[in-house]
Amino acid sequence: MRGATPGQPANRPHQPNPLPLQKHPQKKLKRPSKRPPPHPRKKTPPHADAPSIASRNSGLSNLPNRFQQTITEPAEISGKGLHSGLAATLRFLPAPAGQGVVFRRIDLPGAPEIPARSENLVHTDLMRHTTLAAGEARVFTIEHLMAATAALGIDNLIVEIDTEEPPFLDGSSLPFVELLTRAGIKVLEAPTTPLVVSRPLAFRDGDAEITALPSDDFRVTFFYSSDEPLLPNQQGDFVITPETFTREIAPARTFCFFHEIEQLRARGLIRGGNLSSSVVIGRKAIINLSLRFEDEPVRHKILDFIGDIALLGRPLQGHFMASKSGHRVHAAFCNFLRKELES
Repeated sequence: MRGATPGQPANRPHQPNPLPLQKHPQKKLKRPSKRPPPHPRKKTPPHADAPSIASRNSGLSNLPNRFQQTITEPAEISGKGLHSGLAATLRFLPAPAGQGVVFRRIDLPGAPEIPARSENLVHTDLMRHTTLAAGEARVFTIEHLMAATAALGIDNLIVEIDTEEPPFLDGSSLPFVELLTRAGIKVLEAPTTPLVVSRPLAFRDGDAEITALPSDDFRVTFFYSSDEPLLPNQQGDFVITPETFTREIAPARTFCFFHEIEQLRARGLIRGGNLSSSVVIGRKAIINLSLRFEDEPVRHKILDFIGDIALLGRPLQGHFMASKSGHRVHAAFCNFLRKELES
């Protein structure tokens, strides 16, 4: 985006009123203005110890072409799945050019593979997570992992997993970013070309709307609105680079409302959820944790959006503006965008 400083939020809006905390009071903030200020405001990142990402390609960039990337060394991480509650171990392995990101279910006979592509999306009425399937094999809640690979510019990766759901870890993408960064980014001798938004595109599904506009960068603007009195409307606007994602988006955690918990459990969800991996918002206060960002909820919505559209399988160049969208709408938008950009 023109006028944006690399590694900093693009046109940061005024922040909304913060969520009150039971034990960690936050400073009061002004409600967002209708239009963001013309220049981003510099600030000290809340996660100054987050890894620095640097490579020849700089991940999702405004260059028309770049070389494909994978990781240098294998890496492994373990934990419990959010919805299944099952213990899971992930092993990241380097992959050759053209492979893409592929999940490998090593717990199933023949270790079937599931390419992380939008054509393998499973659509359901209740989509609290993103699910992929190939044949009888499936994986779900893969959006945090996919956001990390897309933002770091990792095009090719084998993800071995010994169950159907990756570990939820701290509820954000940051553990995956840190692990992949330690594994190293390797440039492959094969070019890749981003999917470029060359004309305005509009997608609507009920009250949800996503607009794609031409841009020199990969930029995401998200408008989050809620009927909950404790959570005011929030707006986030970021040019996504490896550095920006690592410091401003990756640490943002999943959030839910306290009154939803029993309903979700009754549907067989959040069996592995706990108060250390999600921000739980009560009617008058945050139940468990202080916020990492004053607008952490909308930043996590941006994280989920990046992870979901990463299933297009190529870097993106365009400005995406989303309102009231979630995983189900993002899945439909992926299919819409692929047809529009590849036609």
